[in-house]
Amino acid sequence: MILVTGATGTIGREVVRALPAGLRVRVMTRKPAKAAELFPGAGTRAGVEVVAGDYTDPPSLDRALRGVEKAFLVTTCVDGSDDAAFISAACGVGVERVVKLSAAGVVDAGADDLVTRRQRANEDLLRGCGVGWTLLRPRAFMSNCLSWVGSMRGEGVVRGLYGMSPNACVDPRDVADGACQSDQGR
Repeated sequence: MILVTGATGTIGREVVRALPAGLRVRVMTRKPAKAAELFPGAGTRAGVEVVAGDYTDPPSLDRALRGVEKAFLVTTCVDGSDDAAFISAACGVGVERVVKLSAAGVVDAGADDLVTRRQRANEDLLRGCGVGWTLLRPRAFMSNCLSWVGSMRGEGVVRGLYGMSPNACVDPRDVADGACQSDQGR
């Protein structure tokens, strides 16, 4: 059984789509109706289950993680408590591997913004918990490039947070493929 969190988001929905047919997949979401819209047949198609779950609700995490071997973890809480709650629950029920969506800035020693600091701490937490882990560190998604159209047409530039630093955009489907091939690593 594979649990996918963040399945209604940019990467999580691509992870669900990229998983090979025949695998048992559980999608944890705070909005089961939205997940049902994104994945028609979820709950009725063999191998796909949608469950309500929230990082701030330990019993819902335990229900979502029960019987899971591998999990894809996406969190957005700035204080890092969602990662801590999920990792603790995953360890408690014997999950074998957690694949965490992190951020490229973690490996940049000069990056000291709030999100990067949070991701570093959460990566450390995952690496130290005793389960197998894989870290995915994309930077900018190609799916966001359409938001650049106005400035490109009007000014011939793309504005970003990092000034003149080079940036390689990645397709969310490629990140999802990496998550699905994540048996490498610790």
